[in-house]
Amino acid sequence: MVAVALLAAIVVGWFQLRDRAADQDSAAAAECVEGPATLHVIADPSIAAQVRLVADSYNATRPKIRDHCAEVAVAAQPSSAIVAAFTSGKPWDPALGPQPALWIADSTRSIESMRVPGLIEGTPVPVAASPVVLAVPEELRSALEQAETSWADLPRLQQGSLSELGLSGWGGLRMAVPPGDATLAAATAVGSAVSGTDPLSADAARSGQVVAAVSGLAVDAPQASDTTAALTAIAARNAPVHAVAVTEQQVKAQPGLAVFRPAGSAPTADYPAALMSGAWVDKTQNLIAGRFTDYLRKPEQAQAFAAAGFASAPQAPNVAPARGALDKVRTTLANPVLGVRSTVLVDVSASMGTTEGAATRLANVIAALNSTMTVMPPEFGLGVWAFGKNLDRTSPYEVAAATATLTDDQRTKIATALGTLRPSESRSDGAYPSLIAAYKSAVSGYAPSRTNSVLLITDGPDDDSTVTGPQLAAGITAAVDPTRPVRIDVIVLGGNGTQTLQALARETGGSYTRLTTSNDLGFGSAVVKALTTP
Repeated sequence: MVAVALLAAIVVGWFQLRDRAADQDSAAAAECVEGPATLHVIADPSIAAQVRLVADSYNATRPKIRDHCAEVAVAAQPSSAIVAAFTSGKPWDPALGPQPALWIADSTRSIESMRVPGLIEGTPVPVAASPVVLAVPEELRSALEQAETSWADLPRLQQGSLSELGLSGWGGLRMAVPPGDATLAAATAVGSAVSGTDPLSADAARSGQVVAAVSGLAVDAPQASDTTAALTAIAARNAPVHAVAVTEQQVKAQPGLAVFRPAGSAPTADYPAALMSGAWVDKTQNLIAGRFTDYLRKPEQAQAFAAAGFASAPQAPNVAPARGALDKVRTTLANPVLGVRSTVLVDVSASMGTTEGAATRLANVIAALNSTMTVMPPEFGLGVWAFGKNLDRTSPYEVAAATATLTDDQRTKIATALGTLRPSESRSDGAYPSLIAAYKSAVSGYAPSRTNSVLLITDGPDDDSTVTGPQLAAGITAAVDPTRPVRIDVIVLGGNGTQTLQALARETGGSYTRLTTSNDLGFGSAVVKALTTP
C-alpha cells in the first residue's frame, strides 16, 4: 500500500511539473512568437565603446518589440567609410559588416555628406557631444589665448611664424590636417571666419578667399596618417607637429596636451543617430532603432558618455554646411591652392578710349581692377601689362607693374601703374605677340601651390602683327610646361574676339567672357571671377 501511494504521488507530481513547464513555454512563446530580431548598429569608433555599453544595458532589459525578442549588436566603422559606402552607388561592402538599420555618425557633417533622398528616415538626433578644438602644448595654448587667436588667423600662422606670438624658434603653427571630421570642422570654421558666412555656403566655399585660407592650412602641413598619430607627434620631444584639430573628449584622454578654442564659431561633434531607410530595414528593425535611440538619450545613459569625457547631447543636431560646401572644402584640403597669381594684359589701343557710361572703356577697366585688388588676399599675386602698338619702341607691350605677391608695396605699385595707362593713338594692336610673351613670363615666374594665370582684357583684338592665329596657338603650346600650368582667361568688351582665343582659354582651363559693354556689373563680376577663382 505504501509503494502504491508513493507511485501515485510521483505520477501526480510529474504531471504537475509537465503542465507548469508547458505553461512557461507557452508564455515565452506568446512574448516572442516571431522569434529573435537583431538591430545592427554601426557607430563611429570614437564613440562605439560607449554605445556598446549602453546596448548591453538595453539588451539586459530583454526588450520585446512586435512579438520579437530584440537585441542590439554594435559594430565600429569610421564615418567616412560609411559615407563612401552609401554614396558610391555600389552594393554594400560586406567588409563593413551587416548593413546597418541605425548609424551613429561622428557629426552632422557626415550626415550632410551622405545626404541621399530616402536613405535616412526623419531627422537624426544627437546622443552625445564634444567641441572640436585644437590639441596643443601648454606653452602654445598660452600664447594663442593671449593673442586671442581666431580661426581666421590659423592659415597665416601655418604659413608664417609663431614668432609673432612671442614663440621664437617654433617656426610656423605646424598644424597637421589628417583626414577626418575634426579637420573638416576646423577647415569649415576657417572658411566661415574669412567669408563671414556661418554655416559656410557652397558659393563661399568656392570663393578664392576661402580656397586660399583653407589651402593655407593644408600646404606644407606636417604629415600625420590620422588624428592618433598627430596627437602622439605633438607629445613627442622636438615635436614635428604643434597642433591638430580634435574633439575635446580626445584631448582629455591625452596627458600633457592642452585644449585651445580659437575665437569665432564653435564646431562640435554631435554624434547623431540616423535611422536608415532601405530594402534591408524592415518595420521591426526600424521600431527597435527608434526605441534604442530613445534609450541612448535617457538621462541614466548619459552617465556612460559623461564618464568617457563626452558632454550631454544637445536637444537638436547642429546646423552643418550643405553637402556642396563640405565637398568643396574636402577637395581644397586634398588639392590646396594658395590663391591666384595673375598677370593682367590690358588693351590700350585707341578704341579703348570709347566712352561707355560716365567714363571711357579703359577707365572702366582700371576701376574694375582697382576694385578687385582691394578684395584680393595678401597671398594672391598680381601684375599689369599694357599692350597696343609700339608701346616700348618696337614692342607691342610694356610691363606696367611686374607680377608679385600682393604686399602693401605691390598694391601701391599696381595702383600707380594703372593710373598712368592712357589710350594710344593707334586702333590696331599686337595682342597675339603680347599674349605669348605674358604667358612665357608666367611660366618662368610660376608660383607653386597657386593658380597661375594670364588675364587678357581687350575690345578687339585688332592684331596687325605678323603673328597669326595658328602661330599664336603654336607659340602657347610650345611654352606649355605640364609641371607649371598657366591658364588663360579672356574678357572681350564690345569686340568680336577670336576662335583662337576661345580655344586657348578652354584648353588651358580658363574662362572666355564676351560682353557688349564695360559699363555693366557683369564686367566687374567677370574680372573678380578671373582674378580670385583658383
